[in-house]
Amino acid sequence: MKITTMSRWLVISSLFVTFISCGKDMQEKKMDTAVATGNTATVTMLASNVLWDGDANLGTGVFKILNLEDGAVLDAVNNTTYGKIWRFYKPVGSNRSEVHAAQGFQAAEGDDIYLGWRSQLSMPSTVTTNAFFQWKAYGSNMTQNFPIVIKAVSGNLKLFHFAPGQIGTELWSTPLSVNSWNRFVVRIKVSRTASVGFIEFWYNGVQQTLTGGSQRYYGRTLDADYCDPKWGVYGASTTEIYNRIHALKIATTYADAAP
Repeated sequence: MKITTMSRWLVISSLFVTFISCGKDMQEKKMDTAVATGNTATVTMLASNVLWDGDANLGTGVFKILNLEDGAVLDAVNNTTYGKIWRFYKPVGSNRSEVHAAQGFQAAEGDDIYLGWRSQLSMPSTVTTNAFFQWKAYGSNMTQNFPIVIKAVSGNLKLFHFAPGQIGTELWSTPLSVNSWNRFVVRIKVSRTASVGFIEFWYNGVQQTLTGGSQRYYGRTLDADYCDPKWGVYGASTTEIYNRIHALKIATTYADAAP
């Protein structure tokens, strides 16, 4: 009887220890899963530096206003290389085929943002336009109107900064490339203070040297009540122009904005 009782006690003790050990292991596995899931969510959230996405698959609701004048058209069309893209068409007699972006995003004093896209222009290479891209001011007490502009001027593509009084400074120029895709990223430090605000610019993946020999140009980049980006075609009313645009983004890093 003593042997039997002892054997039973050992078996029961062994089972109890095993049960406790298994329960502990299961609890630790659950805790590991919960921690891993939490970390994944955190990493995903931190890695999402895109402030606005202007993907053509999302529809025109990504824009605040469509500025389509005198027969101008904006279509989301399929491209064999990039999938769905925006196609801006400005016919003869129209002065504007633009979008006023960006729905759900508003730049504020102190913001440091990157705006990225790729573009293919179909137009005579010697035509001058008002803009393909504008960082445009809205509201009262406007002194600059369009602090940053990218436009065609007599066969060249140019980047300008406009100071108060609409005093323009050409920051960069290159021969205008038509019927081929080119990539753009504009970095803007948003500020009403000229010594704080600045512009940096990448063309086809290469950061460009701007006027003054630096890759950064300091100037006032926030005017009136607020500034918004505009893309498309503005000006050259006597010329038919297509501007195909893909991968519009606003982000907090170059890597997230670059097309």
